[in-house]
Amino acid sequence: MKKARLSLVLLLSFLLSACSSSFAYNNIDWLLYWYLGDYVDLSLDQKAVLDERIVAWQSWHRSTELEKYQAQLKEVRGKLASGVLTEEQWLSEFEEAQQHLNRFRTKIAPELAGIAHQLSTAQVEGALSSWNKKRQERQSEFEKRTETERLIRQEKRLTEFFEDNMGTLTQQQADIINTYAPRFLSTNNERTAYHTSLQNVIRDIFANRDTFEFEQQLADLIRNPDQYKTPQYQAILDRNARLYAQMLAELNSTFTQKQKLTLDDKLEEKITLIGDLISG
Repeated sequence: MKKARLSLVLLLSFLLSACSSSFAYNNIDWLLYWYLGDYVDLSLDQKAVLDERIVAWQSWHRSTELEKYQAQLKEVRGKLASGVLTEEQWLSEFEEAQQHLNRFRTKIAPELAGIAHQLSTAQVEGALSSWNKKRQERQSEFEKRTETERLIRQEKRLTEFFEDNMGTLTQQQADIINTYAPRFLSTNNERTAYHTSLQNVIRDIFANRDTFEFEQQLADLIRNPDQYKTPQYQAILDRNARLYAQMLAELNSTFTQKQKLTLDDKLEEKITLIGDLISG
């Protein structure tokens, strides 16, 4: 039950968790290197180039993108205060949140492709090998769980998410979650195939790194990796997103006054935090 990770997502979690820490946002360079360290060792020169671009990307993001996140959160907050959001309204919010990610990808794609051009063959193969190892580890962990264990895990994640943002759930709300949880289709096999496809595409692109088209092809991949999802995978993601929107609409209609106030406070907190980040 994953549409995107921000993949996103389901994208409501992005809306409620984006920029959740000023420390994380203001130290994105350090966090990025911490993450990249599991995949590739950059040289000092490569780090210097990437550092420069990170500063520029963050400046752009702070000056143009954060206000869009804030505006959407304000709009969601207003809609929730006015009544219940429908399934279609929630889907619209998911799509708008996805556009935030798409703009970021589009912004960094050409420059990131240029930086990637400087990676050695050993660095590229090492990164792909690390990615494949982590994918296999996730697959192994998935296969160790029974269907019952996976369902319990999913119910727990959903419950924790809503309780984190609304407070304790009523029995009716817990029943709604437990009714929807089994209906979400697993994306594990399709996601694994998708990642394998991406790895193969990346390897093919780097095999032709001396061609004129190299950076354009890599930028296109960064800008739109979803093009390599199979129709079956995308259909499952779309189905799960719609189910999630249905569940949200149904839950939304059962919110107690206390839960509404708690959620409103959470949204206000995020809006204020983003405002602080915009101010620097």
